[in-house]
Amino acid sequence: MLRALPVLSLALLAGCAVAGAEFHPGVAAQVGDQTITTRHIDQVTDDYCTAVETVSKGQEQAAGSATPMRLLTHTFATDLVQQAAAEQLADDYGVEPTPTYKSGLAQLEPQLSKLTDDQKAAVREIIGARSYLQDVLTQIGDISLKKQGTATATTDDQYAEGQKLLTKWMTDHDVQVNPKYSVDLSSNDPVDTDLSYALGKTAKAGLAAQPDPTYTDALPGNMVCLDD
Repeated sequence: MLRALPVLSLALLAGCAVAGAEFHPGVAAQVGDQTITTRHIDQVTDDYCTAVETVSKGQEQAAGSATPMRLLTHTFATDLVQQAAAEQLADDYGVEPTPTYKSGLAQLEPQLSKLTDDQKAAVREIIGARSYLQDVLTQIGDISLKKQGTATATTDDQYAEGQKLLTKWMTDHDVQVNPKYSVDLSSNDPVDTDLSYALGKTAKAGLAAQPDPTYTDALPGNMVCLDD
């Protein structure tokens, strides 16, 4: 599960305000009444990657792969921003995680036995954020669709409705995401809005949803996750 963790779509961040935003040093995002720090995101990313490397050792069937740490940092920032927004939206709807969500996290625990406490916390936080989002948005979407007269709907439809409501909540509450992490999805390929710019051909290839291996291979070991 750790190694196969999928990269979620960043679409929900497309409506977040970033232009002209002024951030205090160390602030990654302001989501309603919650503040997410850059230090926390960096630490979670480091601990998560170390955890995956630890779990992967000795697993011959696990094919090695390398991912730029910068891409994972952006992705994990998205996870935490979405969770913070979803928690506040869930409060508005009186929704709490279901037993299925809790049992899913419990099934993760056997994989964490060899990890340090910090590594365990990072894995629980990232996987938990994604599971939480799926769980509560499906419930919220179901409530919304029933209010609209749709008594029966698929889980996919419920989740899609929940995503729409979360996007609206984030827009209405002026969620601010540091340009260091935000992504503009106005084009088919994510366009990085970081304040630093990729100039060379190889560096620009690193902005793609699936970075060019040439770009990844050119990075030093401390900037790559799962560099087997």
